[in-house]
Amino acid sequence: MSEGRDDRSAFDAHVAECEECRADTPAVDRISTMLSRSIVRLDVAALSQQTVAHLQAEMARRARLVFLQRAGAAVVLSLLPLPLVLIYDAYLLDALYRITSMLLPAAVATYLVFTYVAFLGLLFGGTYAAIPLVLARRGFATATPVEG
Repeated sequence: MSEGRDDRSAFDAHVAECEECRADTPAVDRISTMLSRSIVRLDVAALSQQTVAHLQAEMARRARLVFLQRAGAAVVLSLLPLPLVLIYDAYLLDALYRITSMLLPAAVATYLVFTYVAFLGLLFGGTYAAIPLVLARRGFATATPVEG
């Protein structure tokens, strides 16, 4: 708002000094009227609030994308040692089956091995399903809203 006043005073100072502008007063009056009508008043706070309101959907979309990237990276990194763990468990289950089949009937030994395999499946499934939940709890899932 003060810029309009500064421009107006600069225009008035020029007219006071310039012979040609003083000689053509109707044109100067038209220019003066146009300048006084062309002052743009801005409410910066309202403009900022509108901008933030328009950008919140994009910021939320971007936060979801970042969350999915982080969750994907965490799952991939946690899957890297899985083959070694499965090979180790296969040897362990084979040893467990051999030992229990010597002491107990084969059906009981098979039951114990399958129960252990089911437990491991539940454990692995729960572990890998918890990764996105842990990331979401740490605050990676949502962007903090900007208050205006």
